[in-house]
Amino acid sequence: MRQLPLNVSAQVTLDGSGTGTASIGPLSPGEVWSGLTAAVRVATNTNEAICTVYSGAAATAGYGRGATTWGSTGDSTGQLSEVRVGGRVFAVWTGGDAGQVATLTVTGTKLVA
Repeated sequence: MRQLPLNVSAQVTLDGSGTGTASIGPLSPGEVWSGLTAAVRVATNTNEAICTVYSGAAATAGYGRGATTWGSTGDSTGQLSEVRVGGRVFAVWTGGDAGQVATLTVTGTKLVA
């Protein structure tokens, strides 16, 4: 397998209650993401969002999970399981500033068959 650096992002605009979910994952057959760190932030932090990050098949049934109390000003977690095609990394924000853009950035290693 070839090992390549991974640095990908996904964004979501938080709804009227400051809630939103962004997700991203591998798309190519045989691709595996490992050694993952997820960083989160929101464009503003009048209301400091709480963000929970999952890796797996669904945001509520993730394989790995990391929580941050600094979902707006920026924080990261490295407690994520590897992700294969069909799985994703999810960031779920609550209590942030309505209408603002939230960003999930995932770094690690992409293994390609």
